[in-house]
Amino acid sequence: MFNAKIADHVIAIDNRYDYIKQLYRDYISDEEPYAFVSVNDDEIAAENFDGGNWSPAYLETLAVYRKICEQLINDDIILFHCSCLEMDGKAILFTAPSGTGKSTHSRLWRERFGSRVVMVNDDKPLIKISDRIVAYGTPYGGKDALQTNTSALVSAIVILHQAKENLIRRLEPNEAFPQLFAQTYRCSSVEAMTKTLPLVGKLSHLPVYSLGCTISQEAVELVYNEIFTQ
Repeated sequence: MFNAKIADHVIAIDNRYDYIKQLYRDYISDEEPYAFVSVNDDEIAAENFDGGNWSPAYLETLAVYRKICEQLINDDIILFHCSCLEMDGKAILFTAPSGTGKSTHSRLWRERFGSRVVMVNDDKPLIKISDRIVAYGTPYGGKDALQTNTSALVSAIVILHQAKENLIRRLEPNEAFPQLFAQTYRCSSVEAMTKTLPLVGKLSHLPVYSLGCTISQEAVELVYNEIFTQ
């Protein structure tokens, strides 16, 4: 068992495999836990829903994160599938269906702006939604493990889709809501889901943009000019 501090909450994790402790190495804490999480064999096996050749040790990390998310919704924290970077004090969430290119777009930002860009998390950050909206790094940083144990104030969300030319448009909250909800982790209980819906509603009132883009620095400049120079 070990304690990990994630999104400013300390979770005691009763692990079965050493792999998860290594995954959480940047988040280990000796503070008193807010909650306790353990998973059984059935819960671990259930994560292999695609029938892949995944090890139980890897599947345990998914089952544990699922339970952490079920706990943190009680404090208005949601898992949002996106690539989150921070630059000049502003965090941007790039979101899209899997395979659309959000990680590629973040890579282009790193190529363009270098050390000014901090990768908060490239896949599964946690978002605290209150009077401010704050993104937190988590150990789940995607295939390249791009994550930082940090937090950043969210300034904008960019919903990507591939296009032949670059075009950005700000969305109204009612346009943004269903697209943001589609990228939000859905808790298993009705009670938790009733908490999730208004939180996504608050998220949709941020500046949310639809970006039709090519894989190019021109797309980066378009977003930068919209968000950072206004």
